Amino acid sequence: MTQVLNKLSRRSRRILALLILIALLVVATGFTVVPLRAAFVSYDESIADLEFRLKKYREMARQEIPLKEQLDNLTSQQAAAEGLLKGESQAIAGANLQALFKQIVQNAGGRLESTQVLPGAAAGVMESISIRAQFSGNIEMLQRVLHGIEFNNSILFVDRIEVRAKRIRRSRRSSKVATPGEVLSVSMEVSGYRRNGEQG
Repeated sequence: MTQVLNKLSRRSRRILALLILIALLVVATGFTVVPLRAAFVSYDESIADLEFRLKKYREMARQEIPLKEQLDNLTSQQAAAEGLLKGESQAIAGANLQALFKQIVQNAGGRLESTQVLPGAAAGVMESISIRAQFSGNIEMLQRVLHGIEFNNSILFVDRIEVRAKRIRRSRRSSKVATPGEVLSVSMEVSGYRRNGEQG
């Protein structure tokens, strides 16, 4: 090998040395650039995956507000449904309200004289159910009736109330006369709401 190199001219030896240097640089570049390129490709894939996930998370975040509003609406509807009158129709709901009010008056110690279902009125998905009732008793009874209406499981409203003192005739066997304030005649309109199945 040395003899072959000695036979070459100085210029040829320089060219050979330059070729060897270039070959070494190419080999060194291959060992350096190829791993770097593979790393860059891996980084690009990771960045693309992270961007895809970030986009997905942003879409989920945008959907969170409408979903939360829907959940709040469903929760409020469920809470409101607990206070609604039961009944598949206005007539059935009216009959249920009559029975409910009768129970309230009886529990209060009053005497229910009459009840009448009034025409209902639709209010969106809700329908108003009203009754007019006539009953009698003392002032404590009336207080218990109002308390029963206010704290009933069904949400009820007193739309109108009219209270009059009942006149008591003197008994022939007794000289005692009841004062007008001992017995009251009460006329009351009470209403509640049911879900309107036709619109709901």
